[in-house]
Amino acid sequence: MPYAMRPGTISLAGGYPAQELFDVDGLTIASTQVLARLGACLQYSNIDGQASLRNELARLSAARGLHCNPDTELAVTGGSQQAMALLSRVMLQPGDHAIIESPAFPNSVQALRYTGATVHTVPSGPDGVDIDALDELAARIKPKIVCVVASFSNPCGATISRQRRLRLLELAVKHRFLIVEDDPYSELRFAGEAVPPIMALAEGEARNWAVYLASMSKTMAPALRIGWLVAPPEIRRRCVGAKAADDMASSAWIQEVVAQYLANGRYEEHVPRIRAAYGLRCDAMAEGLTRELDGRITFSKPEGGMFFWARLTGEVDATRLLPYAIEHEVVYVPGKAFYADAAKADLHAMRMSFATMNESQIAQGMQRLSRALDACEANQPVSISLAA
Repeated sequence: MPYAMRPGTISLAGGYPAQELFDVDGLTIASTQVLARLGACLQYSNIDGQASLRNELARLSAARGLHCNPDTELAVTGGSQQAMALLSRVMLQPGDHAIIESPAFPNSVQALRYTGATVHTVPSGPDGVDIDALDELAARIKPKIVCVVASFSNPCGATISRQRRLRLLELAVKHRFLIVEDDPYSELRFAGEAVPPIMALAEGEARNWAVYLASMSKTMAPALRIGWLVAPPEIRRRCVGAKAADDMASSAWIQEVVAQYLANGRYEEHVPRIRAAYGLRCDAMAEGLTRELDGRITFSKPEGGMFFWARLTGEVDATRLLPYAIEHEVVYVPGKAFYADAAKADLHAMRMSFATMNESQIAQGMQRLSRALDACEANQPVSISLAA
């Protein structure tokens, strides 16, 4: 959105991590160490990723509770978005059915749709995907894939409890679908208790019906384009074959830098700093919404991640309010952008990110949003015109 980039605008719209929190020093040290052996890093990488990085990512996954074999279950990808695209490509074809929670990240929906499969949605709320609705829909359409963001979802900020994750695994076995967890945000927990990945809870046959996708974009830096998948060996093998047809391999140079960074122990030092900063910014947004817009917007405060999912309570919807917000130099994303089925969109919902603005900016943003809502409700003239 070009308006988000205008000088003076407080942007709550993007899904970017905070640039000022990047560990530039740690990445510089790792890069310098890799430069000393640069000649060995300029060749094509293994398609499934550098062994050094696969081993480090297996260690990181184990720290989250998910133990895997780095040689047969884990593969490096170009961010978790490529992992989602590869998995969709090898699992789906025209005539197949897939299910994704709604609202959801639009690029995940696109990855499913590009296969020609029919994409269905199941409602998601403060506790994550509606398990009973999923059970009923899966019984009718027999999906091959069900996709969720189980921790601090985008856009809802919701986390699925341990018990509900176990229930998802039961449904995967019952209906014989692959449960795919995309996990960009779980490391960003600043309140409450951590919940293991869905695949980490899988025992016996259930392990064959679970896939885990993760990324370094939100915790290290998105420009690295490093993600990974953990999957049953045969599915992993097919995804690696699809990656060979896609980009041959991710950069060996960048992979070695990330592996060195992890081996240096900088990741464990760095992530708590992000959590602390995001926790303060989340508090500032919750306080600002309550102080400036109490009764006019409802929200559930997340325990981690980067987003608030808020809802206007009056007659004004989020799309109608947006031009007034832009004119008052604050920007958000209307909730309808996150619905695969436009007919089911909540027009009063909006997503606001607290990641890239400091506490003072967030407080000011809430003041501006309140004034924008005043102007919109008064039907005042507005100079901003947006395409439908």
